[in-house]
Amino acid sequence: MTSTYKRHIGRYIKAKDQNKPHLMGSVFTQNATLSMKVNSDNIAFPSATAGLNEITEVLIRGFNQSYENIYTLCLNDTWLQRDCEVSCRWLVAMTEKSSGLVRVGFGEYQWVFAKEGLNLVSQLTIVIEDMQLFPAQQQPEIMGCFENLSYPWAATADVLESMSEIAVLGEVCSKIQRKA
Repeated sequence: MTSTYKRHIGRYIKAKDQNKPHLMGSVFTQNATLSMKVNSDNIAFPSATAGLNEITEVLIRGFNQSYENIYTLCLNDTWLQRDCEVSCRWLVAMTEKSSGLVRVGFGEYQWVFAKEGLNLVSQLTIVIEDMQLFPAQQQPEIMGCFENLSYPWAATADVLESMSEIAVLGEVCSKIQRKA
């Protein structure tokens, strides 16, 4: 199942980062639920969403109205699987369409896959542990860091090494290392 689960998670990342809502039906069940636990004042999401259409509206359509240049990385060395439940840590970089501000955040995905049929996602919890804001002038440097990483699966050590070369990301790196 690991390869099936990774394929579904990768498809979700592609749908979210590249604004492809049509892919969501091949990731989530019709009655899937989404829970968001946001531990930052720098981003907001509804705490609970139910149903494929509503999840697609929140995570794809609404998200892509506000953000662009989105790079979401799942840290493959944090993958934990128990039966049909998977968790992994993630890191995201993106820019605000309206201001050009750069956002870099991290947290954890907690996936529950249906046991029958195509093993689609029946429940997703997204924990946003931190979301940092950076001036638009730092966009080329920060986005360049993410562009050069393995996508959408990367090793924590590779991410930290790449990010450590950018001084303004030092606090983010320290927080990720404390959570590792």
